[in-house]
Amino acid sequence: MTTRRSARLLAKAATPAAEVAARPGKVVKRSPKKPKLAKAVRTANGSLETAPASTAIVHATLADPGAMDAAIRHLKEADPELARIIDKTTEVCSMALPRDDAGDTSYVSLCKSIIFQQVAGSAARAILLRFLRQYGTLKRTSPLPEGAQLTPADFVFPSAQAIVDMNVEEMRSYGLSQRKAEYLQAVAEQFNNGTLSEEQLARMTDAEVSQALVAIRGIGQWTADMFLMFHLKRPNVLPTLDLAVRKA
Repeated sequence: MTTRRSARLLAKAATPAAEVAARPGKVVKRSPKKPKLAKAVRTANGSLETAPASTAIVHATLADPGAMDAAIRHLKEADPELARIIDKTTEVCSMALPRDDAGDTSYVSLCKSIIFQQVAGSAARAILLRFLRQYGTLKRTSPLPEGAQLTPADFVFPSAQAIVDMNVEEMRSYGLSQRKAEYLQAVAEQFNNGTLSEEQLARMTDAEVSQALVAIRGIGQWTADMFLMFHLKRPNVLPTLDLAVRKA
């Protein structure tokens, strides 16, 4: 026979660990604490540096050793039809965009995304090269080989501070539209004032990265998805707004 007291004890034992008694007779749920992200701080000489976060957060990426092979195996096991398509594909999946250069920072990758938005690849590359010829810094010190031409990879992309200080009308004279010039400055401002940094983006979850990026003028969910996939190389991103994915 179950008494009132034993019933109360049974109910207490069945209470989930996530629920904690605040005081007798009342139970409240405590939400998990959000991880603290690294913050950019201004040093004595005026430069911005990222202060270390209290807890290191490392997200799995497809750049990790063996991660790409493991991801492909998972897709093949989960979808037999997709497995047949993968087996017929001879190209190696590099998870890299043609416009990106090795060593591009998050800031540079996002700026290039703005320049390439809604423009044919060849036209966007020509605009990027004109922009870099004017505002970038040439890397090479030796003459070009005979017949060779400069490419965007030959230049160091201008700093966030430099883009923030640029004149929009002058930027337009090198092929950028009014809006794209303003979008570039919006991205640059986020990195220049420390709102975003390489370290912060690396620590953020996919959802946090998306939320931070789409809040910037000129960046939508598709651009955020491409950034997550090809720059941060996050494995669990499905760009549902991509036309090719929707057609497939």
